[in-house]
Amino acid sequence: MVVLPLIAAVISLIFTGVIVRDARRAPRPDKVSWAIAFAIFAIAAGAEVVGDLAGWTVPLARVYYLTGAVLVTLFLGLGQLYLLFGRRIARFAPGITLAVVAFAVSLVLDAPVDAARLPDDHWRAIDRGPLLIGVVAASNAFGVVALLGGSLYSAWQFWRTRTRPHRMIGCLLIAAGTLVIASKGYLDRLGVSVSDFGFYLLLSIGAAIIFAGYLETRRPEPVGTVATTLEAPPVGASAIAATEARGAGTAGPESAVTAPVPRVASPAAATTDPGVAFIEMRFLPLDDQDLERLATAWSVPRIASDRLSTEQARRVWALRCRLSAEGQAALDGHGLPAALQLADLYDSVLVDSPTAPPVIPLAEPLTLVSGQR
Repeated sequence: MVVLPLIAAVISLIFTGVIVRDARRAPRPDKVSWAIAFAIFAIAAGAEVVGDLAGWTVPLARVYYLTGAVLVTLFLGLGQLYLLFGRRIARFAPGITLAVVAFAVSLVLDAPVDAARLPDDHWRAIDRGPLLIGVVAASNAFGVVALLGGSLYSAWQFWRTRTRPHRMIGCLLIAAGTLVIASKGYLDRLGVSVSDFGFYLLLSIGAAIIFAGYLETRRPEPVGTVATTLEAPPVGASAIAATEARGAGTAGPESAVTAPVPRVASPAAATTDPGVAFIEMRFLPLDDQDLERLATAWSVPRIASDRLSTEQARRVWALRCRLSAEGQAALDGHGLPAALQLADLYDSVLVDSPTAPPVIPLAEPLTLVSGQR
């Protein structure tokens, strides 16, 4: 029995390390949420290992139930929501999440535990009242619906646009892994008894499938799939025309500081990098709102900030140096948040393993916002 929880813990720790490394390279709230989720999963599996080897105690049973039954799916679902909706949920999601976590912690700590049952029943010795069961059910339902629905929606988007086959396959694998992990609860509701061995077998298989799906989304795509996309009509063409028609007198949220966005001509001829060509064709000609919407659909939500860290500025500058002259002019016409969003898109989606941007001496500072240096 110890082997399967140990395997689940090791898989979760590896997954946590991979996501933390990605989050350090390109910080995003969805990656942070997923890293927390799999770290919690590792704690739950580790608690099972310790309990089986050294004996179950009241604190250990509480830790296992809180992490394994409540918090894992909560943070997995939160990460998926951040991936889909970005900053639209940034104002309220952290507060709601902390409130739910605090409420769940208080319920688990207050739940009575029959110490005499611990050697045989393990965490089931916790007296789970209706309120605690309701919180667990709601947390698991939220996580499964968000993770499964979001993964299937993303896979459908990639299939519909005939782009990024590896990311589509990865999304489908993540959805399949979610179903495997959730299957135990559905089997219980159908009256099918699942042993502890079967439970951890499902957990281990589900976690491994989700891990494989995440790794699949990080694989480099065949160049042909990107080139095919470049030949398609750019998304938001009507928005491009509207932007050009409005000109310098545009009135809008960023019109006071953002210059008109010039249309990029022949980007594919200006660069041999398919990721850069894709950004120049599909993203840079858009107005700011359409650019944010399209980049968010590509799993890169915008970070609302008018100041860049040194690492962020270096990545924006590295992307600018890869653009054609027309692309650089278009990037300079957008604001700092848009420039950072495109740098994140390039680093975390359009290339396999981005390298550190080169240090290039500047004659004068890079201007991304009109009138500001």
